[in-house]
Amino acid sequence: MLRRNPTRIELKLQDMQEYHDMKKEKENEQTKQRLLSEQCQTPTTSGINPMSNVDNRTVHERIGYDPKPLPQPERAPLH
Repeated sequence: MLRRNPTRIELKLQDMQEYHDMKKEKENEQTKQRLLSEQCQTPTTSGINPMSNVDNRTVHERIGYDPKPLPQPERAPLH
């Protein structure tokens, strides 16, 4: 494997300005998304979980969970 000499990387003022501009744009975008998500959330009364009034049966039906045990096949006793 050949080894080469290190390359010098020069940082220019224009590069720094571009970096700061990109960073500000990203922060503004995140702030806008956070504000939108806060506006879309519906306030709950006194911090109670809104899903607490939904019974388990409804949740199980929605996700396709059947809590009933499946019948096991009968097995002959081992001797």
